[in-house]
Amino acid sequence: MSTSVPPRDGGTRTGSPSALTSTSVLTDEQALKRVFDAEFAAYLNSARGHLGEAASLAPKVVEGAFVYAWNERASITTQTQLTSVLAEQVMHGSARALSRRASGHRFGALGAAGNTGSHAVANAADPARVWGQIETAIHGAERSASAHAALNAPGVVGHGAAEHMKSATKRRSWVLPLAIGIVALVVSVAAVLYADRLGEDDAILSTVDAVSIQPLAASDAGQFATLVLGDGTKAHLAPQTKLFVPDGFPSKIRALRLEGAAMFDVAKGQALPFRVVAKKIHVIATGTQLVVAAYPNDSGISVQVREGSVTVKSTAAPMTVAAGQAIHFEQGAARPATDDERLADFAWVDGRVGLQHKPLSATVDALSRWYGLDIKIPDMNLVNRDASFSAPIDSSLLAISQVEKSADVKFAYEGDTKIFKDAKKK
Repeated sequence: MSTSVPPRDGGTRTGSPSALTSTSVLTDEQALKRVFDAEFAAYLNSARGHLGEAASLAPKVVEGAFVYAWNERASITTQTQLTSVLAEQVMHGSARALSRRASGHRFGALGAAGNTGSHAVANAADPARVWGQIETAIHGAERSASAHAALNAPGVVGHGAAEHMKSATKRRSWVLPLAIGIVALVVSVAAVLYADRLGEDDAILSTVDAVSIQPLAASDAGQFATLVLGDGTKAHLAPQTKLFVPDGFPSKIRALRLEGAAMFDVAKGQALPFRVVAKKIHVIATGTQLVVAAYPNDSGISVQVREGSVTVKSTAAPMTVAAGQAIHFEQGAARPATDDERLADFAWVDGRVGLQHKPLSATVDALSRWYGLDIKIPDMNLVNRDASFSAPIDSSLLAISQVEKSADVKFAYEGDTKIFKDAKKK
């Protein structure tokens, strides 16, 4: 019943083969322009994927990536290096943009992102406009130096005006403004640090939630899977589970998205903490063993820590879950998992599955998930009848027998179709 899925290398985006030719090393601005013309649309889409709802910031992120590549051109000697640098800067630039955006929303600084009209966004994403801004940034230092020299040239500001400004400055008290400035600086630094952390979570969520990510692994009904991720973490997947692992895992981003249930033996000694994101909730560990259950139809997620401890970030304050604890998170609230939830969400790790006091229709879905059984309920009067089972993972007959007894139904065949029918009816 188990399968093994080979690991996938978590490399960065490589771009189109034709975009970076042997003439694309950044020896001059024309070389940079050629790469920009070939790759602008691709990197713009990549930035939009990272930014999610803040996709209007994508042109500025791409601009920053190309300016950075130009400034570092002396160390970029191959086309592969250039592609890697640009992809990395798009990802990091998106994270920084989300952080600044979160800070601005929280503290009232709307900044340039406030204009989100479709016309403004279209203009901002115009390649010619973005390239013009890149050129301005590349030559900005020279122009700034010239302007500074011009402002300080003799005769630009009258002698009398300059003396008047000096006199006015001396007359003002500098003590109170200085004190206010220090307090404001301290508050600003604390606010930015808090907002940066919030922005990091949002950026990671945007990255792992991108629609372009295909499942690294998926298990079907009645099928269990085990795979080793790029960082050495072992992932044991329950049936009907999908793992979405973004490019750059684990060197640039050590996070993945889960739909279903999985146990993770998290590799230790890594630079970045390991994250599982499920239903927009972050489960963060540095080296431990944990189980996360979050099927698409579930109302919340359940987390069990078997070794070590993890931090869970939801809409409420971050929460630490220690070894031996099992917590259920739903609508921003956390509570200990019930015995029934432990059976439904975690017992499969130890070779047992079950469901307690649920409608027969939900119980049939569980039999399909864990045993791969396709059982129908032709009589609609039975779908809400209370049913339960708790059986070893390799004993479908025992599970069916327990459902029959608890719900007063009978397992039978109608032709080739498996069904549950009312045991009271002949």
